[in-house]
Amino acid sequence: MKTRFLFSTLLAASLLFVACDNDDDAPAKPEVTIHELGDGDNHGDDHTAYVGGSLHMDIEILAEGKIDYVQIIIHPEGDLHKSLFEHEEWELDTIFKGDGITGLKNLDFHKDLEISEEAEAGHYHFDVKVVDMEGNSASDEAELELLVMPL
Repeated sequence: MKTRFLFSTLLAASLLFVACDNDDDAPAKPEVTIHELGDGDNHGDDHTAYVGGSLHMDIEILAEGKIDYVQIIIHPEGDLHKSLFEHEEWELDTIFKGDGITGLKNLDFHKDLEISEEAEAGHYHFDVKVVDMEGNSASDEAELELLVMPL
């Protein structure tokens, strides 16, 4: 009888120990959703912006592991675009980190970016990548068309 009681007690303690294991506490990877992307003057959402103007973006970020940084990349798509001034493709690759971003779990990332006057009108690819403080990352992407500014 004592053996059966001792075995039951050890079994219960083992199950309790396994159930309390913290390996499953790793935060989920971030979630990123582009809600608006368009002309900065109108806070548009038609995935177009003007060369020499600004690009409005509204992106929802959820990061259990707390945001480390947000990276925005815009690069040409399809045919090669050549800058009128430097004969190179215009691209944008910028990182947002620090006050108002780093350490947050939830963020409505609402920014306007300047589009260089050296950019060529055409089709571009827009990427947003979020990396949390645990090293997890997630991204979202969209098509973007840069237009010539109307006179």
